[in-house]
Amino acid sequence: MPQSKPFHAYLEHLAGLDPVVLNSAQPTILGATSDSREVRPGWLFCAIPGSRQDGTEFVAAAVQAGAVAVVAPRPVPVPPHVALVQVRDAYAAAGRVAEVLHDFPSRSMRLFGITGTKGKTTCAFLLRAILTRAGIRTGMIGTVVYDVGSRQIPADRTTPTPFEVQALLAEMRDTGLAAAVIETSSHSLHQHRMGAARFAGALFTNLSGEHLDYHKDMNSYFEAKKLLFTEHLAPDAPAVVNLDNEWGRRLARDLRDTGSASQPVSHGVLATFGVHRNADFRTTYVRTSVTGSAFTLKSASDRLRLPSPLMGRFNVSNIAGVATLALRLGIDPETIAAVVHEFHGAPGRLQRVDTDRKFAVFVDYAHTDDALLNVLSTLRALKPKRLVAVFGCGGNRDRTKRPRMGRVAAELADVVIVTSDNPRDEDPREIIREIEAGIPPGTASHVAVDRREAIRLAVRDARPGDLIVIAGKGHEDYQEIKGEKFPFDDTCEVRTALTELGSPTG
Repeated sequence: MPQSKPFHAYLEHLAGLDPVVLNSAQPTILGATSDSREVRPGWLFCAIPGSRQDGTEFVAAAVQAGAVAVVAPRPVPVPPHVALVQVRDAYAAAGRVAEVLHDFPSRSMRLFGITGTKGKTTCAFLLRAILTRAGIRTGMIGTVVYDVGSRQIPADRTTPTPFEVQALLAEMRDTGLAAAVIETSSHSLHQHRMGAARFAGALFTNLSGEHLDYHKDMNSYFEAKKLLFTEHLAPDAPAVVNLDNEWGRRLARDLRDTGSASQPVSHGVLATFGVHRNADFRTTYVRTSVTGSAFTLKSASDRLRLPSPLMGRFNVSNIAGVATLALRLGIDPETIAAVVHEFHGAPGRLQRVDTDRKFAVFVDYAHTDDALLNVLSTLRALKPKRLVAVFGCGGNRDRTKRPRMGRVAAELADVVIVTSDNPRDEDPREIIREIEAGIPPGTASHVAVDRREAIRLAVRDARPGDLIVIAGKGHEDYQEIKGEKFPFDDTCEVRTALTELGSPTG
């Protein structure tokens, strides 16, 4: 539970953000938030710019609710008894205020960050499993779940607000956890939600087109991801980078041109991985099949054979990245290999739905063209009778990927069923029309706006030897429509559709 603190304790941690005291009251702070609706008497209110509304518009409401201090990006009117500080970056200030509020929990734990477009969740689950097996009690903040040790909380977003992050870390600390694995999204890095926290290790998986509605271009997206290494990594921490991805190669060059695994860089100690000939930890002798994959991770001094039940070369890359980070952390190679051999993946990541049919169904979170390409390529390599792809695109998100996803599905799947994802505030039919713009004429494609009906269609028409992938939502157990979340789980819907078929024949 946060303790009361003098206002100057918060002001001191805002150093570096050019704080200007505009109203020099010195109240005792009992709590803090960036949501004016949560303000209680004696609290500090951080006025940050939102995607739709500016937090400075709610200062008066916060003061009326009892706020005794305000941190804002520009001068705002407040009564004389309310402390007011102007800062250069209101997002970064909120992150630092949250750290003070919860007594800097990251200083009592080791944080490990994973960033990239794809693979973060699988890597986070695997790294947590390895650290736990190595005797390090480890929590997790990610896309699927917030694991604080004493309980698991379904995740609302990949990296939550600064106040939620620090509250979760504080609960982990108080539960006795020694480490936390955090999926660090580009939004959270750009908005400095982690405050001034320093990580004991970081992994860059890859980068491809996503979130360009927010970042506007790939360079800005990359620069946001890079902040994990340039602003948040401890000097002696391993910085693990995928050299098979063009943006990974750029990141490695930015951190240190030589890319040596043993020489320090300005922000951590660089270690690269991948099939690339210059990688410090090379993936060699790769084998993939319907039962999983296997490869050898080779460095200048060691070789580690890693068989895994996870399918696909993208999972080989995920495992190689985590294994490289674990090795650089000093974890025993046998421990790493044992966990990799037992690890069956994260929920909704190429998750096979159990069925007694002569066809197979997978649920996957792929919601970009590059992720869909990886999943469909992996399943295509299994030589199915037909490959059936069911997918849609989320509303209020990057529209440019919609025709690209349609094009990828048409090129790799034998049957394409376009449906709704999380339409949010958009008309799902309009989203589907934009997807269809990328599907060439003559493609065996169908439209079923209702996602439940799309899944039924795929299952009902399945033939022996077919592979079906339901893509886009993965672990999510809801569908977001017009500001409301309705219960919807792709895996449950597949099972219902299978039940409706009746007992298998033949």
